[in-house]
Amino acid sequence: MSPRLLFPAFLAAALPVASLAEPAQPPAATVEAPPAVAGTATPAGPVVGAPAPAFSVKALDGKELTLESFRGKTLVINVWATWCPPCREEMPDLMSAAPKYSKDGSVAFLGVDTTEEAPIVRAYAAAKSVPYTLAVGSQETFGAAYDIQAFPTTFVIDANGVLRARYVDTLAPRQLAELVSAGKGGRNAVIVSPLQAKIDASLADPALAFTSNDPTKIEATAKAADAAINHAEEMLDESDASTGNSTDFFRTRAEEEALREKAIAALLSSGTSVTDKTLLPRMSGDAAIETERWKDALDAYHAVLTIDPKNTDALGGVAAAESNLHDYDAAVAADEQLAALAPDDAGGLVDLALEQAKAGHASDSYATFARAVDVAKRHVDASHGKASDVRRLAWVHLYYGRTYAKNGDVANARAQFDEMLAWTQKLPQKDERHDMYLEEGQEAIAALELATPHGISVSLAPWVGAELPGSVPNTIKYRLVLAGTAGRNVTLDASGLPKEWVASFCSDKVCAPMHVAVVIPPSGVKIVEFQLIPPSGKPPAPKVRVTGHDGSAEATATT
Repeated sequence: MSPRLLFPAFLAAALPVASLAEPAQPPAATVEAPPAVAGTATPAGPVVGAPAPAFSVKALDGKELTLESFRGKTLVINVWATWCPPCREEMPDLMSAAPKYSKDGSVAFLGVDTTEEAPIVRAYAAAKSVPYTLAVGSQETFGAAYDIQAFPTTFVIDANGVLRARYVDTLAPRQLAELVSAGKGGRNAVIVSPLQAKIDASLADPALAFTSNDPTKIEATAKAADAAINHAEEMLDESDASTGNSTDFFRTRAEEEALREKAIAALLSSGTSVTDKTLLPRMSGDAAIETERWKDALDAYHAVLTIDPKNTDALGGVAAAESNLHDYDAAVAADEQLAALAPDDAGGLVDLALEQAKAGHASDSYATFARAVDVAKRHVDASHGKASDVRRLAWVHLYYGRTYAKNGDVANARAQFDEMLAWTQKLPQKDERHDMYLEEGQEAIAALELATPHGISVSLAPWVGAELPGSVPNTIKYRLVLAGTAGRNVTLDASGLPKEWVASFCSDKVCAPMHVAVVIPPSGVKIVEFQLIPPSGKPPAPKVRVTGHDGSAEATATT
């Protein structure tokens, strides 16, 4: 299996989300000198204990921010994305922590999104009222300088510009406190946990030592080493800071690479005696991917494909390497082969569609997305609406819409986002993606207006989150998101209600029946709690139309 570089976009719907509910006495991150590990490879990217790389990112207000902008303060950089479930899960803790740590001016928080453009980040920031600075950075510049391999990744830089922590995965509050404390004290922070100890032990297993010159035993040990590396990757996915079982992503990767290098050297010494002819080139490709030697990776993976043209690990490696080399047509060709091998995999089709979009083949991308929708719908029908299949279909529509939006096709983008919201509403309210997908769909709709302002937009979805002040209990509640030009006065009206029903708009601690006038804030996004109050009992929710108008533009949404 090829090493994981980034959480691919299609995994946004499937990655496990660690609970951030903090136990009564959660073990904290241990801050100490790193345990010595003989023979580990040096990980790519910034090094803890060395000066942090210079960077330049653009805040949502357009201001350029650099590392020097924060000199004299301990800086917490959280690299995140709106599409990343673990990122959204940890955001409430970061939002709670930032004002506390920043109160005396000694600590600053900066959120950097390297995969999305400013409008979607602004929509998220406005909807969530994020209390610290968010910025957009390029994956080719900031992402390269800081070697962003997974989301979320958090860096802590001390007041003198020295990197003190580099951590992948969600952070629990107490662990964040330990990392900030290390940064303020000018100490390197090292994560030690029972799970990390288990990973360390598995990769240092004496049984994986290459002590024999027998080619058969070398091959068997190499396969065992390969399996141990894959198992270590699985254990990384079990990381959960809230239970004290954090993992050190970069330490683990260094240990994996050291073991892989030993296996490659031993296999080379065996020459042509190795039975599995794909083992050496595939492991060599994995090693090249890990150290970002993309052309070497291609040579190795193509050697595998010469022997086994349908090797999915090698095809995936080729796609990853070609994409990193910006040869998107070649990446498309590899993804097409993968899609042909798994035609019922909607995620693989989305991967292909996104690569086609990067290659500039918009019509091909849309056609592939349409295939992905058809495949995902068939899975929904076959499983009679199984939640995981409905989630996947909603997610396909989200990325279909985002691709239209990136190409400036507002109408088709909005149609796909509306489809995403409609399918999400078919999920059980307690489903792990219900609230997130409703929010994400509405943020995407708001971002359309922020990216290409032409009037106003209104979207409606079931209410998620805490109720606003003035909200009436036991009513049918919707989250109304209004987007448009800052400062614009907009009137919202409800129509189509059955007799004796009442509609109420709650905003700014005030609720108004049937219609309300609001002013769009500087962010360009306004959140309103829209309620339907029945005459009695709990009848089914009726279809209601909400219209927003400001005298020159009008937009509607239906419950």
